[in-house]
Formats: sequence, C-alpha cells, structure tokens
Amino acid sequence: EKKGADCYFAMKFEDEDDKEDFNAAYAAPRMFLTFKKPFKYQMRAYIYQARDLLAGDETGLSDPYARLSFLTQSSVTEKKEKSLCPTWDQTLIFEELEIYGDPRAIEENPPEVMIELFDYDKFGSNEFLGRTKAVPMVKLDPADARMPVLQWYPISRGQEDGGELLAAFELFLLAGSDLPFLPPKKGDLFLVPNGIRPVMQRTAIEVLCWGVRNMQKFQLSAVTSPSIEFECGGHVKESNVIKSTKKNPNFTENILFFDVMLPREELYMPPMNIRVRDHRQFGRKPTVGIHVLKSLEEFRCDPVQAELAEDDDGVQGGLVNGGRGGEHVIDMPAEERKVEKIKPLINIAKSKLDSAFQRMKPDPVVDEEIDWWSKYYASTGQTHKCKKYIEKGQDKIEVYQTHLEDVDFTNGFSDFCSTFELQRGKDEEDEESSVVGEFKGGFKVYPLPPDPNDEMPSKVFTNLPSSTPEECIVRVYVICGIDFQPNDTSGLADPYIEIILGNKKISDRDNYKPNTIDPVFGQMFELTTMLPVQKDLTIRIKDYDIISSDDVIGETTIDLENRYLSKVRATCGLQKSYCIAGVNQWRDCIKPRQILENYCKQNHVSGPHFYGNNSVKVGKKIHNLADYEPNKPVDPNVGPADERLALHVLHTLPMVKEHVETRPLFNPIQPGIEQGKIQMWVDIFPKSLGPPGPPFNIEARKAKDYVLRIIIWNTVDVVLDEESITGEKMSDIYVKGWVSGIDEKQKTDVHYRSLDGEGNFNWRFIFPFSYVPAEQVMEVRKKEHFWSLDETVQHLQPNIVIQVWDNDKFSMDDFLGTVSLNLNAMPMPAKKASSCKVSMLPDITTGSEVKLVSLFEQKRLRGFWPVYNDDTGTRTLTGKVEMEMELVSVEEAEERPAGQGQEEPNMNPKLDPPKRPETSFLWFTSPWKTMRYIIWRNYKWYFIGFLVLLLILLLVFLFLYSFPGEVSQWIVNG
Repeated sequence: EKKGADCYFAMKFEDEDDKEDFNAAYAAPRMFLTFKKPFKYQMRAYIYQARDLLAGDETGLSDPYARLSFLTQSSVTEKKEKSLCPTWDQTLIFEELEIYGDPRAIEENPPEVMIELFDYDKFGSNEFLGRTKAVPMVKLDPADARMPVLQWYPISRGQEDGGELLAAFELFLLAGSDLPFLPPKKGDLFLVPNGIRPVMQRTAIEVLCWGVRNMQKFQLSAVTSPSIEFECGGHVKESNVIKSTKKNPNFTENILFFDVMLPREELYMPPMNIRVRDHRQFGRKPTVGIHVLKSLEEFRCDPVQAELAEDDDGVQGGLVNGGRGGEHVIDMPAEERKVEKIKPLINIAKSKLDSAFQRMKPDPVVDEEIDWWSKYYASTGQTHKCKKYIEKGQDKIEVYQTHLEDVDFTNGFSDFCSTFELQRGKDEEDEESSVVGEFKGGFKVYPLPPDPNDEMPSKVFTNLPSSTPEECIVRVYVICGIDFQPNDTSGLADPYIEIILGNKKISDRDNYKPNTIDPVFGQMFELTTMLPVQKDLTIRIKDYDIISSDDVIGETTIDLENRYLSKVRATCGLQKSYCIAGVNQWRDCIKPRQILENYCKQNHVSGPHFYGNNSVKVGKKIHNLADYEPNKPVDPNVGPADERLALHVLHTLPMVKEHVETRPLFNPIQPGIEQGKIQMWVDIFPKSLGPPGPPFNIEARKAKDYVLRIIIWNTVDVVLDEESITGEKMSDIYVKGWVSGIDEKQKTDVHYRSLDGEGNFNWRFIFPFSYVPAEQVMEVRKKEHFWSLDETVQHLQPNIVIQVWDNDKFSMDDFLGTVSLNLNAMPMPAKKASSCKVSMLPDITTGSEVKLVSLFEQKRLRGFWPVYNDDTGTRTLTGKVEMEMELVSVEEAEERPAGQGQEEPNMNPKLDPPKRPETSFLWFTSPWKTMRYIIWRNYKWYFIGFLVLLLILLLVFLFLYSFPGEVSQWIVNG
C-alpha cells in the first residue's frame, strides 16, 4: 500500500524486473557544488573603544574584552580591567580569508562581522555582556582611497541594552597588488591607524565635585566616607574624602581639572566615567556606585564668554543663594563720586525718616472679601470667583501647568550643578542594576591652546557658594488636587496629605476631604531642615479608609537643594509688588533692595547706585520708578519707593517669579502611570538670612452661615383653576418655597375659595444655608446615600424658588406658577401689583436686560414678583406674589429671633392671622358656612320660593283636608 508522495530521490522503473535487480533504488545520491578557485581576502577590524557596557562584577565594573568572528576565523582584543568604557585602540587583522563567489557580489552584499563582548573572570567562566554585528567596507582594489569611518554600533544582550562599540572594518581583496601598510604597533598589538582614529586636541575639563546624596548600603554597611574617581580618555582624577556623609555630604575641595587630549569631533568623544569608592577600615575602598556620562557635549562652553562683562541691562549671569562673589573696581564720574560720599548721610537720614514714617503710617487696609484665593482665581481665569479683586486690578501670579523643573528658563535647576544617578553592578539576587545614590556636580569642557606655554584661560567655576550645611525653613503650600485616581467603589476618594522631609513626617489624616477626586486642600506645612543632608521633599496623597490601611494615591518628590543652589533663585518666588500688608504682603526673608545688591555683587554687575528713592543705576542702565509705575499704585498697602523700584528691576532678571506649579503624582506600585496632579509651591528660607515674613493664608474659603427669612404676605391675580359646584371660577391657593439644592420645602396654609385670585397668608419661611461670599456660591453638604459615612460638598448658585399651587383634597395639587430668584442677581420687585409683569424677570432666551440687585448687599426687599407658567414654551403670567425677603447672619438671627409660619417667637415682625374673606373656608369642614356662603348666597330665592310654595301647598292641603268635614258639619248643624 502506498502512502503519501514519492520520495524526492526515489528512482522509478518501467518494469518490475529492473526494480528487483536494483537494491539501492531509494538511496540518496551525494551531490556537491564546487568552485574552480576561491578568492582570498584580508579583513582589518579597527576596534577603538566601547561605552556604557553592562557591569559583570559586584563592584559595578567589568573586565571587558571583545571577540570578533568573521567567516571561519575569530580573534580577541586585549582585556581592559575594571572599566565600563574601555578604550582598546586596537586593530585586529584576519589573514587568508577564502570567500567563494564573484567579488562584485561580495562588494554589494559582504558577509557580516559578529562582535561579542565578555567580562573576564579569573575564576569561573567569562560572563557574556552582549553582541553586535557590522558590515565591512569592501575594497576590491587595495589602492582604493576611501577611508572607513568609525561608527557606534549598539550592543544588546537579549532585550537589554548593553552599550555601544566604536569601530570600523575593511575587507581587502588579495589580487596580487600590495596592500596598504600595516598600522603602527604598540608592543605586540596593532593600533588604529591615523586617518581612521579621531583627531585629537588639547581640551580642558573642569569638574565641579559638589557631593553625594542618598547613598545606599553596600555589603550591609552604610557608605559614610566616599570619594569620587573621574576617568576620561585614560586620565583619572580623584576627589578628597568626605569625613561623614551624615554630617556633611559635600566635598570640601570642589574643583578638579583635566588637561587632556580628546577627539575634536563630538562623535568620538570618550565618556566620563564616575566611580564612587567608600573608604573603610583596613584600607578597603570598594566601588559603591558608578555613572557613565556618554557625552560631554551639553557641558561645552566658551572660556572667553565666561569672562565677558555684563550687558547694558546687567542681566548676565545669575544668582547663587548664599554665595559670595568677587568685587571689581569701577571708575566713576565725579558727580557719582560725590553722591557716593554723601550716601551714608542720606542713609542715616533715610532710616530716621523711615522710622518716623512707620509711626505715622495708618493701619494696613484689609478687605475681608479679598484673599489669596482671589489672586489665584484671577490668575487662572475663574473671574466669577474674584470679581472684586479683578475690579481693583491687583497682582496676579504665574500658574504653570507643569512642575517648575520643566519650565523653560529654569532648565531643571541644573544651572549650578546637575544630579547624576549612581548605579551598582550585578546584584546576587536579581542580577539587575539599580539606583544606589546620586552625585551632585557639573562639568565644563572647552579647548585649550595647543602650546602648553600659552596663557591658560580663566576657570569657569568661580564664586561658589559655601558647601557647609545650611539650616532652612521650608514652607509647603498645597492648594488643590486635580483628577485623582479613585480608590473607592463609588468612583471617588477621601484624600489627605502626607509630607515627608528627611526623618520628619507630617500626616494630615484628620483633615481628609471626603468623597472627591478634585479636593481643595488650602493647607500650609512648615518644617525645618538641614540642606543638603535632608533635601528630598515628598508630598504624598493617601486615601482615607476606616477599616483597611490607607492606600497611596500618588506622590511627588522635590529636590530642595537644586532649588536652593539654582542661579534663578527658586527659593522664594518674586512677588509682583512690594506690600507691607494684605494679600500681597512681602514674605521673603530679605527685601528687594538687598536681593538686588546680592545679585550685583555675585555676578560682577556694577551697582546698584540709588539716586534718591525713585532712580537706580544697575550696570549701564538707569531705571526710574516712573517708568514702571506711571500711575499711583493700585494696592493701598505698598511699601517704600526704593524697595518697589528694586523689585521692578529684579523682574527684568532671570529669576523665578511668584508662582503655582502643577506636579503630576505617581504611585510606586504603578510607575509611569499618572495618578492625578496637585497644584502647590514651596518656599525655602535660609535661617542665616533672618526670619521670613508671615506665610500666606491659603486656607480654603469657609462658608458663612446665613438665614433667609421670607414673609409671604399676599397673592394677587392668581389664575382660577377650578369651578365650584355652583359653576364659579375659584382656586384654593397656597405658596410653596425652597432653596435649590436643599431638600427642605416649606409652604403656607391654604387660602380656600379665592374667587378673584387674591390670597392672604402672613406666613414666614425660614431657610438657613451656608454661603461663600467671595465666590458667591452656596455650600451644600449632604450624604449621597443612606449608608454614606461622610457628607459630599457641592457649590451651587443661591437660588430661591417660589411656587403657587392650587390645593385639591381628593387629587394631585395643580401647579399654577413659579419664579426662581438668584439672591446674588435678582430683579427689583414692583411696588404695586399693577406694575408687576413677567418682563421684569431676566430671560436667557431673549437676552432682555433688567435691573438686578443682590440681596446680600440690600439685606431686605419687599414688593411684588410675578409667577409664570412656561409649559407652552413661553412665559405666561399666572399670578403675583407679595413677599418680603430679609437676609440675616446666624448671629443676627439669634439676636432677632423669628418663628416659622406664625409660630413663636412670632416677632421681627409679628405676623397676625390674615384677614381673609368670609367665603374662604373648606366646605366639608364648615357646613354652616357652606350653607350660608355657598348654598344660601346662590340659591336663597329658590329656597324662599320653595318655602312659599310649600306653605301654599300646605294651606291648600289643609284646606282640602278640612273642607269636606267642615262642609258636612255645617250642613248637619244647618
């Protein structure tokens, strides 16, 4: 039985006899492809250097070497000890390579060179670090003038990035002609030849070795006495040793200098290798952290520009907090020298005048409706919450939609020094690298004169601040949260703030914000810290839970040291105006004039030279106060003129202004996934500069309790919705009222049988509510569900709804009319019922304008308001309500009590029972009144006629009944 197709090599026969005679019918034939003559080649591999290799040892370093495989041959480079960025500068030559095929085809599609890198281990097998592959440049003619170019080839180990290799490859066809000369040798090794190797130039590298931070333990011991080793291009510089990182993690000697030969082209620049060693007992110096800086291009600078003088505006350079700069001698005109001589006398007189001015100065002007939130809302465009602040035209602040480090001019606060993460090599547990600390420092790279005898340019790193620890006051202002990730099944959260700075922790768990993912915190936390020992400020947002542990929503970390050292002065944002009180009161520990003086000293800017209080010369430019303040200042709390002028000049310099930053939150469990944002800012005040000003009060606006008293006096011209049994049009009128958002509804008694639409009530409604005056909104707190633990806060417009209804005992009450009045913008009532019309109400659809008033300003209003029905799409007047509205605070309500309806205490004012018509009653509860005012009034003539007729009939009946007897008796008696 045959199964499947025939074998590929099966031989078929025409008859069975031949098949039987051939026993090897299914034997596969041996087939070979042969060439007449192979071509011979020589391959030269120029292996210059590698960078950012993987660490193979626990020290965080490797002993790398490279193995090259090409066709049937392989070769290895020399081993470089303890380096992640080795420079081999070696040429490997592969001789007598036989390649079959057309050389032209080989030129178009050359075979690949496989390069594998290993970490040499003295004991055990070498560890694989990664591989890469390259294609050589094929030269069929050895006289080909093309030169290979060194290129960076990426190295990978599986899915892991393993660094880069700088190399080039040439493949020569051995066609009988002479090959290029072999590269020069160094010992037994060939070097990379000139023309391929990078062109070198004399280069200076200044290293700012500032300090180390957050060093983790190494081999179960704390890193307490580290030093740093810098290696670039084969040159090594080592810093001094820190005595104790717990007391001061900064180096006492901060500047290191390299004078090295480096490639001119940035592509070939060797990396900067940074190694941190810990000095321990018995002379041990283990490597506890490493960092490889692949490129120094971002640190290049021009040494000439580093010495340039300031420009006309005096803006060159920046401010370093706490640093002391050099002083320059400046030739001044004779007039200015005279001014300088008399300046001390002027200052003495000025101090006396200032003290007198302080005694004579009136009390600061404070407006309760203007607070810090007014400034915030004015800056964010929420004008409906800060109308009065905007009307006064006061200062605004910068509100950044990202964190301050991402703002363009701050450059991540790396202008003084940068932060480099330190990593450690292979870990015995997970064999992965991890961040084990930070190095604070910086680099400046610039060319040097080729001749060593030429004058060296000035150093760039000068006028450094003190590296000793500084005790600071830190104020953390947390304003609000935006779109937090909910952790509860309700889709909401109960967030609260936790502040961590060093070993200090502040938890605000008691003040959690229930049932919200957009909380308004309005909280300020003040801590004391020692920079740079405790520099990382963590703001953590947690979700309050009663039963289980509180979950972390997200957190953000701020490097306070970077802000403290930055030249843009990120310690305390510059306010727009210098005020001695009010919402814009100056909060910095030093005044604007002193800040300007410090800036000029530290940045080699001449000045400031004040000419009186209204003019100052900074650098080559004169600033006049009138140029910045052509009109009188808006804020009545502004300070002295010279301080205001200095502040205006500071605003022309690259400094951080008063701001609010928006920082994203991340959860360590879900790194990289944003969990919401917080708006906040941080102030840092060194204690050495004196006590800071009072902090801003950013406490969330609190609602004020009010009581709205509404007296329903009368209704007029209410539509008559029903007919009586007698056919008359009538309504049983009552009035209902409530505050929008509050479930409690109140209603008057019923004015029965209104025949002309008039109702008399003398009834008082009392509505307590909470109101935020600055935002003109009402605050409503209520539980979402019966089982809810906390109340949810809502902000609503303060609308009062008044409705007129027709009462029905045996069916649903009939709606007659309504009116909704915004207590902030309500129409003036009509004094007479005849002038009360629907047109006096504002209409959004028609855009009609009417005069609106605020009950919060008027306090009391009385008159007629129309009620309408808009079921048909247009407003139809259905009645008029005479009301009196009075708005009182809770304190006033306690002083002048009043009862609801007509209950006690019936006062302020006293409400007498209404004098209603006698026809106003409920028919089945007053039968005699029903008989008198309904039946008798409408049917009395029928009753009288009926009685007369009944009397007549009775007389006729009596006559007919007694007449026969009387007649018969008369006849008998005859």
